[in-house]
Amino acid sequence: MSVIKLVHLLLYTFHLSLQPDFVGIICRRLSPKKIIEKWVDFARRLCEHQYGNSPRVRINGHVAARFPFIPLPLDYILPELLKNAMRATMESHLDTPYNVPDVGVTIANNDVDFVIRISDRGGGIPHRILDKVTDYHYSTAEESNQDPRMNNLFNTMTNSGPQSGPMHGFGFGLPTSRAYAEYLGGSLSIQSMQGIGTDVYLRLRHIDGKGESFRV
Repeated sequence: MSVIKLVHLLLYTFHLSLQPDFVGIICRRLSPKKIIEKWVDFARRLCEHQYGNSPRVRINGHVAARFPFIPLPLDYILPELLKNAMRATMESHLDTPYNVPDVGVTIANNDVDFVIRISDRGGGIPHRILDKVTDYHYSTAEESNQDPRMNNLFNTMTNSGPQSGPMHGFGFGLPTSRAYAEYLGGSLSIQSMQGIGTDVYLRLRHIDGKGESFRV
């Protein structure tokens, strides 16, 4: 582990130790709904800066679920997945940017693991690149920038205020999120319906889950 990562982890652990309901880095009563809502607000702000609008997000399923878990992985993975869903939604509706479909987030909790499904209606991932999107350094940013409608949109948004952060990066978000999930005994899978939208399933094993051990 690098020195920077170690310092970051120590600072994060110290910060959490001052919070109620925390034992070290473990939150004893983590609410998936609350942590999703936090990152929805973040992703929507980025999206609104980039595109002038953002999809609404509907959260359903086991919204009252609470259980012991480490928030740090979710704090990395969720904003990546939400940004992807919002970006796909906006870029597939460039002709009607103020009339876009909602993004749906479903929480499913059981005694072994929990699943967060993020569903968008952003046209889906083309079959020819579906196997590449979880490869490191693979990014669709260049393809998006080639759309002339994006250039017009960027010109319109130039003076909208300081940028809070990018909606897409350099091809690290999805592969790192998948590696994070798999390290914790879970998985990250993508189901694309080209022409309709994409469903992303994040499955993470409970700390006290049965079967395979949870690695910390």
